[in-house]
Amino acid sequence: MNKTKLNEDIYMLSENIDHMLFESMWDVPNGVSLNSYIVKGDKIAIIDGIIGWDGLPESLYAHLKEFDITPEDIDYLVVNHIEPDHSGWIENFKKVTKDFTVVMTKKAEAMLNSFYGNEVDTMIVGKGDSLDLGKGKKLTFHPIPNIHWPETMMTFEEESKTLFPCDMYGAFGTIKETMFDDQFTEQDKALYEKEGIRYYSNVMTTFSKMTKMAIEKTKELAPKVIAPGHGPVYRENPGTIIDAYARYAEYASGKGNNEITILWGSMYGMTGKAVQHVKAMLEEKG
Repeated sequence: MNKTKLNEDIYMLSENIDHMLFESMWDVPNGVSLNSYIVKGDKIAIIDGIIGWDGLPESLYAHLKEFDITPEDIDYLVVNHIEPDHSGWIENFKKVTKDFTVVMTKKAEAMLNSFYGNEVDTMIVGKGDSLDLGKGKKLTFHPIPNIHWPETMMTFEEESKTLFPCDMYGAFGTIKETMFDDQFTEQDKALYEKEGIRYYSNVMTTFSKMTKMAIEKTKELAPKVIAPGHGPVYRENPGTIIDAYARYAEYASGKGNNEITILWGSMYGMTGKAVQHVKAMLEEKG
């Protein structure tokens, strides 16, 4: 598990998942990361859960101790999106302590009860609602419905101007030494462009209209850091991933690069020869 400091009293826990099938059907050859974030004020909030692919292993608590936190110290669990990769830990967490509040949208609350029962305290938030954690740490909440489930929201920490958008601005691909955009090599840039498109195609394409609305909300907030639930964190130039998502949304509505794709099969090799001839003609015309 990767553990790192994003800002003063804001930390990231990230776990890489390899050898998985997305929706149990499609290969994700470069894996995916699952990211959680801890914000410490007088009160402590965890955004998008404590990661644990197979539930919540006890060994995970040791990672919290590195931030001088125990499970009993946690006051708020902020659930931006209740899909189980971001909320599946709740069922195990409430076996350890019940003295916490789950922060979510109204639509998420009904889903929480269906998924994990209603034995937890909840705080329902809507557009622009806030939660003051003390010591200058203040969270505001911004619903972005149908990105890509109806209950989704983004959380914004005002002092550091850090945006936690969960699945929005995510990408496939594990993160190891390279967690931040200012650490990217040219190879990393190519990888996350490829894996960003793969992720958007599988998760967001159907919801591109709503994606554009979420982009506009992001621009209003003007974050200095974008910390998604999957993929790297953008702290040098968050506009990079905002622009990329705007481009992906345009792809989904029919706009593309100046490119041509040729799909072909050749039983005896003759069609293959013809395709190479066509390819050469196209390249000659630019």
